[in-house]
Amino acid sequence: MNYYQFRAEDFAADDYFKEWVCSPDQESDAFWQEFLRDYPEKYYQVEEGKTLVEALYQINVVKADETQVARVWSRIEGSARKDGRGRFFVSSKKHFVWQAAASVLLLLGIAWLWHSRSGQRDDVATGTRLNQPAWVEQVNDAMETMQISLPDGSKIALEKSSRVRYAREFKGNQREVYLNGAAFFDIRKNPSKPFFVYTNGLVTKVLGTSFRVQARDADPDVTVAVRTGRVSVYSSNETRTQDPEARGVVLTPNQKAVFQRDIKSLTKTLVEKPTVLVEKDNLPSFVFEDASAEKVFATLEKVYGIDVVFDEELMKNCTLTIDLSDEDLFQKLEVICKVLEVSYKLIDAQVIIYSKGC
Repeated sequence: MNYYQFRAEDFAADDYFKEWVCSPDQESDAFWQEFLRDYPEKYYQVEEGKTLVEALYQINVVKADETQVARVWSRIEGSARKDGRGRFFVSSKKHFVWQAAASVLLLLGIAWLWHSRSGQRDDVATGTRLNQPAWVEQVNDAMETMQISLPDGSKIALEKSSRVRYAREFKGNQREVYLNGAAFFDIRKNPSKPFFVYTNGLVTKVLGTSFRVQARDADPDVTVAVRTGRVSVYSSNETRTQDPEARGVVLTPNQKAVFQRDIKSLTKTLVEKPTVLVEKDNLPSFVFEDASAEKVFATLEKVYGIDVVFDEELMKNCTLTIDLSDEDLFQKLEVICKVLEVSYKLIDAQVIIYSKGC
């Protein structure tokens, strides 16, 4: 069974998963603990699946009046279709379970479900579930950004409608954070204990840097944008047949990775607004007087930390007299291309210049 592909409702419909939640034994507990160790990014889906299973189990002992029962079955039958003999059926067992669960929970279990989930989070925070270390979960339901300090002194700016989970103490040889939503991270350096951020199908590994991750459930893409330092970004490896990091990308300042969740495609490009990476006292001038194209491109590379690839022989006679002090990177590139009658493309976070010569 490929549980990695499962969502919360899929877990809730799986017999082995339900048996573990309701009547765990040594074998099933070992299996699911190993699953979460191998795929820590599935933590939230597993927890939501548990909540559904436990809520449905609790509802089985709740006495409902006839009116409630009639409304429940009305909702369930409304999710089904009739075959040629007038019998109700659904296209998928999992779909039926999810529809039935949603109907029952809506009518009978809202209050209990909230209590159950709150208690479950308390269990997780004290480390009594899955034999994990003590965990902390922060949820930002406010409009303002929430500032969070981690045990190692690292900082998280958690954006609205987002949540993170992390250990009260970073023990062992790595630091781990689980994010659902968007946040900016400022990570304290510790080469002997790398820092991992797990999101929707993407893993970000750093030693010490600052970067932003956006991984909202409703978004088709997960993005990681680097402000300082260097990070390694890779998709979760389903087969575990090779090092997943080897199939990822390495990001430096002003670069970002975009992970398309539906097709599991990971690409690297530049951020929308690259920032100046050189201190003001060392910032070179963008006022050029009969400057070679090579000098102009070298200045862009130094200031923004990017690679500009062009044919030096073809453009050796190209010169510019121009003031680019007030423009951002992409405005500078547009002006340069217009003056020199060239064009550019962004490929793998590099600026590729296309020219016919001067």
